[in-house]
Formats: sequence, C-alpha cells, structure tokens
Amino acid sequence: MLKKILNLNSAQTITKNEQKTMRGGIPECWIYAMEAGCILIPPGETCPINTSSGICDTSRLCC
Repeated sequence: MLKKILNLNSAQTITKNEQKTMRGGIPECWIYAMEAGCILIPPGETCPINTSSGICDTSRLCC
C-alpha cells in the first residue's frame, strides 16, 4: 500500500527500519517533494546530475 500511495519504484524504497524511526509515518514534506518531481535515493547514494539534496532535512531526497 505504501508503494501505491507514494508511487515508489526501484531504488525509491523506504526500509522497515526507516519506517520505525519515522514517528507518525512518512513525513508530509517527503510526499509533497516526490509529487513535485523529487526522487528518493537509497541511503548513502549521491544525487543524480542536475539535482541536489537537503530538502525536508534529509539527504535521501534529490530535487
């Protein structure tokens, strides 16, 4: 259901461990950012060319 709601695919996943540490579920900021075209990358990866991280206080979202 989470993947369907956020339209996540391939590398755009949120691990069960991350879900446990997110109090109240997925932050609204993440949802809005992904709706606006930002991508969610795996932890420790770098953003693709022409994007940068730092939105929503996380390095996982690249816009």
